[in-house]
Amino acid sequence: MRINTGWLRDYLASDCQEQELLDAFMTVGLEVEEEFHLAESLAPIRIGFIREKKPLGDTGALYECQVEIEKGKLITIVCASSHPVETGWGVPVAVSGTKLPSGALIGEGKFKGVSSQGMLCLDGELGLIARSTGLQVFKDEAMLGASLPSVSPIQESLVEVSVLPNRPDCLGMIGVAREVAAVLDMQLKYPSARELNSQSGKGDAVTVEIVDESLCSRYACQVFDGVQVRTSPHWLQSRLQTAGLRPINNVVDITNFVMLEWGQPLHAFDFDSLTGNKIEVRRIRNGEKLKLLDEAEVDATHEPLVIADAEKPIALAGIMGGWNSQTTTESKRILLEAACFDPVCIRTSARKLRIGTDSSYRFERGTDPNGMLSGAFNRAAELLQDAELSAASPASAVTDSYPSIKQSTQFTLSAARISKILGTDISGEQIKDCLTKLEMTADDDLTISVPTWRVDVNNEVVLAEDVARLLRYDSIDMKPMMATTTKGRVSETDGLRNSVAGFLTSNGFLECRTPPLTTEQIALSFSQWPGDAIQVQNPISKEMTTLRQSLVGSLIEVAERNARRGASSFRFFEVDRTFRQNNEIDERWMLGSVLGGPVNDSAWIASEKEIDFLRAKGLVENLLSHLNVDGCTFASDTPAHGYRGEEFAVISQGEHRIGALGRIDLDALGIKDRARVPLYGFELDLSTLITVKSPPGMFKGLARTQVIARDISFVVPSDLHYAEIEASLEKAFAAAVENLETEPRKDAGADFVLQPELESVICVDTFSGESVGEGAMSLTIRMLFRDALHTLTSGEAQQLMDYVVKQLQAEYGVVQR
Repeated sequence: MRINTGWLRDYLASDCQEQELLDAFMTVGLEVEEEFHLAESLAPIRIGFIREKKPLGDTGALYECQVEIEKGKLITIVCASSHPVETGWGVPVAVSGTKLPSGALIGEGKFKGVSSQGMLCLDGELGLIARSTGLQVFKDEAMLGASLPSVSPIQESLVEVSVLPNRPDCLGMIGVAREVAAVLDMQLKYPSARELNSQSGKGDAVTVEIVDESLCSRYACQVFDGVQVRTSPHWLQSRLQTAGLRPINNVVDITNFVMLEWGQPLHAFDFDSLTGNKIEVRRIRNGEKLKLLDEAEVDATHEPLVIADAEKPIALAGIMGGWNSQTTTESKRILLEAACFDPVCIRTSARKLRIGTDSSYRFERGTDPNGMLSGAFNRAAELLQDAELSAASPASAVTDSYPSIKQSTQFTLSAARISKILGTDISGEQIKDCLTKLEMTADDDLTISVPTWRVDVNNEVVLAEDVARLLRYDSIDMKPMMATTTKGRVSETDGLRNSVAGFLTSNGFLECRTPPLTTEQIALSFSQWPGDAIQVQNPISKEMTTLRQSLVGSLIEVAERNARRGASSFRFFEVDRTFRQNNEIDERWMLGSVLGGPVNDSAWIASEKEIDFLRAKGLVENLLSHLNVDGCTFASDTPAHGYRGEEFAVISQGEHRIGALGRIDLDALGIKDRARVPLYGFELDLSTLITVKSPPGMFKGLARTQVIARDISFVVPSDLHYAEIEASLEKAFAAAVENLETEPRKDAGADFVLQPELESVICVDTFSGESVGEGAMSLTIRMLFRDALHTLTSGEAQQLMDYVVKQLQAEYGVVQR
């Protein structure tokens, strides 16, 4: 929301310093995004004198002007005829390349073949409230080329503020002025307006029917006759322009001006285009269509709320008016309306129809059916009757349909409670004084009646914050909190997430945070668990419509964006929730990761290997080992969409499926492979990992004996899985221990027994080629074992290895090399 401080001062009963007014914005609680001191921001605007003016084209809508911006330098500027200019006038000029405080960048353009090198600036276009005719004119030739602020003192500022969603009352100038006046201890000055129903008019009142009161709590309207639709006066146009709105005509400008003033949207219909003396507020019906002001057409697909006459829809309620009922220069009678609509209904319709307007923005956050609506309606009615604006007269009584009057909320406060909340002593008088400045009423017992425009006040803590704001936070002494310390505890899920993140970041991965919404195609990819995709009713964009079922899809997009910027190494992970629909919503915590590129990012050797399936599998195995998840297997299976079938494995622990690992098929996803290296993705179900992981290991003392390492090389069929070989080795070694013949030792007792344990089995080399034959592969396996109490002799170690080889030969027919 853009606020001109000169306009804001219209609603303050007394004056103050400009900087004091600007400082008050922060105390009010509005988020100031940009602040323009116009005396500084308008320094690039120069005074140029019009030396020549001639019509451009036959319509008379444009003029070609030769403007002298410094001695002897003329530029061509094309200007519209909406404001008269004359030869010899000195006017504010923004040359091409100048950026105005509104954010508009003045560029060089062509109009009917003539190049325009700048713009003649009206006050409103500069962010100023109009002075006199809205265009500042200078006659003194000595001002040629001077900066505008140097010859025309400027006291105004332009402030861009972000209004919090829970404070819709501050979406109008009066709401902001109310807060500023309270902070600066000033009186709020309301604009003049008639009393509701004070003028009845001669005609019959319009009948109003609200079909569903939950969607429209109040609807007020009145017919005006003798309307003169024309250009608005400059004071009105400039105020709209400072707020970023384009003046249209006096009737439309009045409704927009009052919306900016009160925060309550209004609309004016051409009454002669309506059928019957009746207004209905209802859902659009099957078969009905409504053409809007932007010429888009709305039907009954999403069942939006509409305003209708006796036969047809005439406006999209709370969002946009209809094409056929708009006010034009031919309009003589208008119907002025003000209404209060359900915020959820308006937001739902606006999102489904993908229409956003200043009106819907305010209704979505909630408007006040009492003070704001009545004040805005009466203010607009008075302006319509103003001779300078429209000179209209009431042609009917006011129809005010308000079935259930919204009452003010009441809270009973105590000075002790507010003091405890704020951490300092606050008296009852201070509380009463602060809240009455915000137009709340307070009894002697501190029973506070909160106006209905304050939709954010739902408990006493909000009122305590109001008191703190008006007393100024910096005036409250800081004190240490008095509380009993408690023992913190990390949940099992949080501990697992932290452990996963610590392991992966130490291995060069970057943690990502991606939106839970994605495209339908990506949402259906990569997931290895059953369930249907969940579509959201109000997506944030037409692409992001589906809740993700897997984290890998989002990380692929991250890798693709990094590849576009020249990245060659990809190691990303995310720990977050995924969603799917079974009998009920299945929401679970997952770990997703994408990796690819060089194994060692810092290697200078050109032939450094890239990450392949086995290296990715090794990383996952190390991660599972780090998490104390033992006995995991990797088995081939039918991959989900997005993975390549020849490099894919399901990860299981016993009967539990805990994840999947595979090479990503970018062609199947329709994504161009900008990475230029194979990409692999894996995903683990953290909720399942919690149930299958082993308890933390107990400390074991250092072994007293040296580990024994023995390598064996043998030829096996190439289609034999290594997991089967490793399992057979472990089984054969256990059998060898049982059949081990112990060699005699000195001082060994009768109960001397060896119990060697196999500590690890490592594949140290693989080889395939002509020397081992087709369909075969040579493996070199290193077995590490030891007895914890006694050193094995070479003969005993050899017994073990011979037995293991014999078992492999008997089971698989391997040939030892």
